[in-house]
Amino acid sequence: MTTPRAEKDIAERPQQALQDEMSDVRRLIDELDEELVTLLAKRQRQIERAARIKPALGLPANVPERVEEVLAHVLGAARREGLSVEVAMTLWRTLIDWSICYEERLMGARALKGDSQGSADGDRSS
Repeated sequence: MTTPRAEKDIAERPQQALQDEMSDVRRLIDELDEELVTLLAKRQRQIERAARIKPALGLPANVPERVEEVLAHVLGAARREGLSVEVAMTLWRTLIDWSICYEERLMGARALKGDSQGSADGDRSS
């Protein structure tokens, strides 16, 4: 959030300076999006590894204890980094749901069915 003073300071700056700053913001967001895609691709590869290993261990794709562990870890990291807890939990619950569905597809007939309630309430992870 901006303060009234900060809003006044922005309003008093020349248009070109504001346009330049907005271009810089957009460039940095694009760079961050690239980094996020790279990190998500790395995470996906770990989901693929888990899908190969879990059947041999007799584990289902959905391990509720692990889901809670992941969410607790992300919650702590979000708080530490000043990320909105609402954003973090929404994103990670979606990511976890997708990850488990992806694992189940990769595991195919080898997939054990764990707690099938997970996809309805977001309790899914690898």
